[in-house]
Amino acid sequence: MLQVYDKALSKNLLAELSPEGHWSKNFAALSIHRRKDWAVTVKGFNRFVWDFEGTPEENAHGIFQSHGAMLIANSEESLRAHDVSEGWDWTKIPGATTMNLTLQETLLKEARHFSPRSYAGGVSFKGPEPFSDGVFGMDLHQPDYKFLHQSHSHPNIRLSFKKSVFFYQNLLVCLGSNISVQNGGDRVAQTTLFQDKLQSASSAPALVKINDTQTGNIDYVTVVDTKGNSYYIPRSSASSLKFLHANQTSQTPSSKPSIGYYATTWLEHQSPNSDYEYAVYVYTPSYPKPANVFWLYHHRYPYEKPYNVLKQDHEAHVVKFEVTPERWTWLEPFYSYVIFMPNPTLPDGPIIEVTNQSRIMIDDDDTYVYLSISYPDLNFPVSHELKALRDIGDTEMFYMESEEVEVNVTLRTNVNKTLATPPVVHGLPDGHGYVPEVRVESLSSPGSPKGNTIVFTNLKNGFSVEIKLRK
Repeated sequence: MLQVYDKALSKNLLAELSPEGHWSKNFAALSIHRRKDWAVTVKGFNRFVWDFEGTPEENAHGIFQSHGAMLIANSEESLRAHDVSEGWDWTKIPGATTMNLTLQETLLKEARHFSPRSYAGGVSFKGPEPFSDGVFGMDLHQPDYKFLHQSHSHPNIRLSFKKSVFFYQNLLVCLGSNISVQNGGDRVAQTTLFQDKLQSASSAPALVKINDTQTGNIDYVTVVDTKGNSYYIPRSSASSLKFLHANQTSQTPSSKPSIGYYATTWLEHQSPNSDYEYAVYVYTPSYPKPANVFWLYHHRYPYEKPYNVLKQDHEAHVVKFEVTPERWTWLEPFYSYVIFMPNPTLPDGPIIEVTNQSRIMIDDDDTYVYLSISYPDLNFPVSHELKALRDIGDTEMFYMESEEVEVNVTLRTNVNKTLATPPVVHGLPDGHGYVPEVRVESLSSPGSPKGNTIVFTNLKNGFSVEIKLRK
């Protein structure tokens, strides 16, 4: 590599600047968040994006790898903590909500499943900031899996959940709700924070730090992984926190067992309809406040908190942000919405009503309202419901243009009926030709409160459409 670098310098070739921003790749149910030389990715699946590819010899235990898996890559070197070839626990994938099955119980007769009742995807939002942020949401109903072994203890086990990840600068807010395991007997659901490989047992206390603010009466717990990322677990979820550092054994059906020493932290969901909350402060030395100061401030002050969870249920997940970690200054609050169903009951905030499932981020100041929205479902006009790879026919193979969907968003404040600038489409391929149709309508019913309805007429292909409105 040094030779390549020296040769590039000799020809006055400079490295490209690291891309910074947020990308919602809804054709893959994938969100990517990057600043400088670190990145975070979240992966899901749905009724048009399958769960995993695998064979009996390769990725045989990949059943959970698209269950909201979240990879925090602080550097290329940090990825060595995820060594799937030596003792990796395939039921505890970081960020994913899974079931505590045995390794053999994860084997399926086939891979590549769709989930007809499931939706997953995100939105990208720039607003007035230099770089974009975003939100990812997932509503999972487990496909009809056929397990490989006839001796499986719970062959009809089913997992369902709703989860979201809100990305703002180096702050990640992770929420789950409606987590349930059916027909599972003693099997429970679990959401893994991290699974990091260690060199030895003695290195665990030095590399992974656990702190609770009050012994015996926990207000919140913080955990620091081997890469320096800090996890904040509030009182509501701290009681379900589990931590293990031990040798783990893994194997594929065609290979010998492999062993690795890991530190793993997860939240265990034993009750029906469980939920969780945790946040991550991605290790970023250039930011003005270290993680411990950030979390202490967040806990102590009831107002102007870095983030505030306003709603977390089967209808929607909603988070408000009030402090910027990058500059350590207070913000005019801005809001992120993961809408799971049409016309949910929404908390106090800038949006009164949303008519369809969607992902929305909204920010406003004294003059403008910035709003970005996506209908993340690809909404392909399939000839029949897709359940597995075998259901893909000519229509699905060659017709990849989604049908248009209308979503109406009613604001609490009045805005001009003419957009301040043309709509911006995030993720639009060159030469695609998609032009979003957006109009602003007055509330029509007599005695309506102030506000306007924004009609997004033709959302499609999972694109994020961002508008700027003058108040």
